[in-house]
Amino acid sequence: MEKEITESILSGLKNNEFKMYLQFIVDNKTKQIVAAEALSRWNSSEKGLVAPGSYIKYMETAGLISRHDFYMFELVCRQLEKWSKTKYSNISISCNFTRLTLSEESFIDKIKKISQSYNFDKSRLSIEITEDAIEKDREIATKNVMLCKELGFKVHLDDLGSGYTSLSNLCDYTIDIVKIDRDILLKTNTQRGRDLFKGIIALAHSLGMKVICEGVETEEQNALVSSSDCDYIQGWYYSKALPESKAEDFYKEYMKKF
Repeated sequence: MEKEITESILSGLKNNEFKMYLQFIVDNKTKQIVAAEALSRWNSSEKGLVAPGSYIKYMETAGLISRHDFYMFELVCRQLEKWSKTKYSNISISCNFTRLTLSEESFIDKIKKISQSYNFDKSRLSIEITEDAIEKDREIATKNVMLCKELGFKVHLDDLGSGYTSLSNLCDYTIDIVKIDRDILLKTNTQRGRDLFKGIIALAHSLGMKVICEGVETEEQNALVSSSDCDYIQGWYYSKALPESKAEDFYKEYMKKF
């Protein structure tokens, strides 16, 4: 079974079946769209649209994840170049990298080569990493995060509060934005949970970092986050993950409100 899935993934990579979807992020104060996260979706010729949870682990096992990550990175660079002289030029895009890819010695050489093939404001691209990515190979990961900053990219730390590592990582790494894990948001139905949520935001701000709260899906959640000092909001309440072909139309329709 695993061999069949791996062969299907490999075929999908060769045939460019993996697509970039964008989920928009809004500014908490203005509620205007300011950024997007690039998300992978597999438009399989055999199975139709497949979510990443069904194929990422197989990619990692088969040694294909790095190829996928750099492919997605190139799609992001291409999109930013396309938008660079349009009404979408103020939108930043974050691109996810898995722990295996971030720990490669050749990581920086590869993203440098890809990004230099496209003309766009490098500060509009963010490298998004998870806390467990930092722990895969701490020395290499530290170096690669620092070099990302030197290339002009911003760095997002995803899933803060998911439990992989200690808060000391916020001191050790040059992080621009932290993303509060949805599990933290779900705990805000209690006073202790709300205090924790607000405390994480205050801690990040005291270290000069901005905060995205992700997974906002309901009116109640949106009201809570909107009344907080969180900088940005991401979630279905504002935007689902959209294929590139629909993302621009969504943006134009959404921004008519402003």
